[in-house]
Amino acid sequence: MKLERALVVYRKSAYQIYVKEHRESAVSSAIRRKDPVAQRMLRSHQAQEKAFEKLKRTLSRLKVDAQYRVRGQNRSLNKYDLVISLGGDGTLLDVARYRLDDTPLLGINSDPRSSIGALCGGIVTQLPTIIRDLREGTLRPRNLTRLQVLVDDEPVLGPCLNDVLFCHPCPANQTRFQLAQVDGLWGKARTKDWQAIRGSGIWVCAPTGSTAAIRSSGGSKMALGSKRLQYIVREPYFPPGTPRGKIGGFIENGESLLLTNRVRQGRVWGDGPHRRQSIRYGQEIRIRAHPIPLRLIK
Repeated sequence: MKLERALVVYRKSAYQIYVKEHRESAVSSAIRRKDPVAQRMLRSHQAQEKAFEKLKRTLSRLKVDAQYRVRGQNRSLNKYDLVISLGGDGTLLDVARYRLDDTPLLGINSDPRSSIGALCGGIVTQLPTIIRDLREGTLRPRNLTRLQVLVDDEPVLGPCLNDVLFCHPCPANQTRFQLAQVDGLWGKARTKDWQAIRGSGIWVCAPTGSTAAIRSSGGSKMALGSKRLQYIVREPYFPPGTPRGKIGGFIENGESLLLTNRVRQGRVWGDGPHRRQSIRYGQEIRIRAHPIPLRLIK
């Protein structure tokens, strides 16, 4: 693999945001009192800075021409041989939404003591070995299935690598919707295909997200290379006298899951709380495998 130009997208630490930028006095005071939670925030910030500097030195020594951007300023990611996210899974998920070509993505966990990095390919001390193996071809990117969300057949949110949540904007409110699983990426549901659902919403995940929220809700772990999707209704309501059980299943490659919103206000989120789309009553959501997989170095 040719590896001459790389883009590094790195996150700001919570300490950087709370203390240095917003000057939150309560956080600063907690750190001075040696509050253990606040102290971990400072320690994580120091680990992030140390990892960033080591990564810069490593790429320079390996003769990789690198550019650096803060997370949130990463919309144009073209013309690179490799994109590196420096942070945890949240940073990688944010970068992954903009990967719409075959440029591989590598996650480097900047603080393995406190940052979840299940999707990352390693830590900064392992970067020389990873770069060498990529150049020699002994390490290759994996194609990972992603989710695509369409509202009234218009794409929204961008590709989702982990999961999608549809529910009422207020978690205390009941979510009403109709659910149908259909053949084909543009398949239509017949009247008898629709199932009326009441509950706390529905999770839909790609294989990489099957160990996250959906598993806590009763879903199953999937093989990382699977092309199927999975869904499960959160806290479904069953009328008195009706059988209780899990409402969920798998969406095969080439199938779509259809949802029709039946509350005045609905919302769909992709890969966490930052990407969201409001859904009006009666609008249809189609969830299927995204046509472009993510090439992840893992």
